Amino acid sequence: MEKCGICKGDVERQPHVTKDGKCDLCGEKLTLEKKK
Repeated sequence: MEKCGICKGDVERQPHVTKDGKCDLCGEKLTLEKKK
């Protein structure tokens, strides 16, 4: 089993980010920062 790159839980596949910025597996909101 793989480890999720977002929540570190056991997952069947790596998660996708939904249009509202959440993980499609756990529903956790993601905050992306741009490097300056």
